[in-house]
Amino acid sequence: MSGTARQRISADKDARTWLQFVERIDLTPGAMSIVVDPTQIAALVGCAQADVEPEALTITTPFQLRKRGVETKLIFADTPGRRDETLINNIAKAHQWFEQIKSGKTFAQIAADDQTSKRRIQQMIDLAFLAPDVIRDVLNGTQPFGFTSDWCLRHVIPTNWAEQRALIATL
Repeated sequence: MSGTARQRISADKDARTWLQFVERIDLTPGAMSIVVDPTQIAALVGCAQADVEPEALTITTPFQLRKRGVETKLIFADTPGRRDETLINNIAKAHQWFEQIKSGKTFAQIAADDQTSKRRIQQMIDLAFLAPDVIRDVLNGTQPFGFTSDWCLRHVIPTNWAEQRALIATL
């Protein structure tokens, strides 16, 4: 059995172990509450159920639903950011391409030099005009979940920084 398969079985076992402590899960728009079973907790810590504080048994966290194609993910407010290396590389590449355009090269010349297509350059060149704070967020991994290179390929990014920020904030 591979290490990955063992990890999956272990994770499934751990999930089943922890799920026995859940009494119910409540979903409301923008928030999830997990209510822990007081009987299970009392048995775990070896005390009477009456000694368990009821308000300590509910965990509530805000979340957002994010759709990406056919996939929908729950993004929790305290989810740590993740650096999108592909997006970072594409922003850097767009800046390089823009510098080459400023020096007089055509899209066709740049495409030939970089062994890519003119269309790809035209689709990604807008990344060279991102607002500095948007670039900072991407470098820090704090950009909105839906702001990816794939999204950039399918959408026009406004050159106006205020419009960019407003659009990107909706992702």
